[in-house]
Amino acid sequence: HYYADVDKTRIEIKRLIKEGEWDTKEFTEMREKLLEELQIKHNPIDNELMLEKLKSNDDKLDNLKEEIREIRKTLQNFKIGTIS
Repeated sequence: HYYADVDKTRIEIKRLIKEGEWDTKEFTEMREKLLEELQIKHNPIDNELMLEKLKSNDDKLDNLKEEIREIRKTLQNFKIGTIS
């Protein structure tokens, strides 16, 4: 026999969903039944959209960081030019 603590299982599944590790193509039917049994609402499409949005925001943040570097460099050059 196998024993699983329902609360611990529910917590672990929610963690896997949050980390994006739950939406694999393996054991799809079994996972759906488990989610239903543990009363966990999960929409994989929502997770995919959230992940895409996060990646997009990461790209925007990287671009902003690069712009800030360029502005700082320009300001440094301006300061050096006005001091001389």
